[in-house]
Amino acid sequence: MSVEKFFRPEKKQEKGLEKFQRLLRKSIRVAFYCLFFILFFFAGYQVYVRLLEDSSFRTRKVEVKGCLKIPEKTILSLAAIEGMPNLFTLPLKEIARRVEVHPWVDYVRVRKIFPDRVLIHVEERKPMAILQLDEPFYIDSQGVIFSRVGDRDGYNFPFITGLSRQALDKDPSGANLMIMKALEFLKIAEQERISYLVGISEVRMEKTFGIQCFTQTEGVEVRIGWDHFREKLRRLSLVWSDLEKRGISAGTIDCSDLKRMVVKKVSRTSN
Repeated sequence: MSVEKFFRPEKKQEKGLEKFQRLLRKSIRVAFYCLFFILFFFAGYQVYVRLLEDSSFRTRKVEVKGCLKIPEKTILSLAAIEGMPNLFTLPLKEIARRVEVHPWVDYVRVRKIFPDRVLIHVEERKPMAILQLDEPFYIDSQGVIFSRVGDRDGYNFPFITGLSRQALDKDPSGANLMIMKALEFLKIAEQERISYLVGISEVRMEKTFGIQCFTQTEGVEVRIGWDHFREKLRRLSLVWSDLEKRGISAGTIDCSDLKRMVVKKVSRTSN
């Protein structure tokens, strides 16, 4: 018994020494990693500073692509990349935000092309119609009213009428619903590729009667209502073909009721 008691303290000392050695090794490993990261970041910072000072990465050319309506010089003016800034310091998101202020810009992407170029790629809004308020405005397929029609612009889009600026300001949600319905009709008419509706000159909106459109070539008034546009247009196509076979000229075709269509012939006065 006395021999066993004599050796127990030595075992405790050995366990304590192993624990200390493990802790020491762990501390050295942590210190090594910390030193490595410090040296890594210091070297990276030195490289970054050298790149900022290197004249090879100064912006020497700014390219603009995708512009059809907007002049290139307008985009360059909005981008405001003055002087010859280092390519690494250019704030791309800020440049993009400045260019997106233009009403005709739908989306813009700015890229750095090393060593010394910047590319600004612009996606312009595509007008689908002209919304006639107090003045004519371009409107896209999403219902965004984005720019007044210029005096020198070609009026080669269908007009959407029947809404005033006052009505738009008074009930924006209701007015927007009417506009989106008119745009939906134009989209479906284009998809159906109905020959007599290829040149729609005007789409008129009325709260009570719905949508009316006027063909550009024949000048026929077609009353379409507020819903079931695709079905009504397909039935209208059959009616129109039948009228052509009979040699009948229609002045008004009312297909606002899906179940029946009313055709009013053009009155002919005899001399």
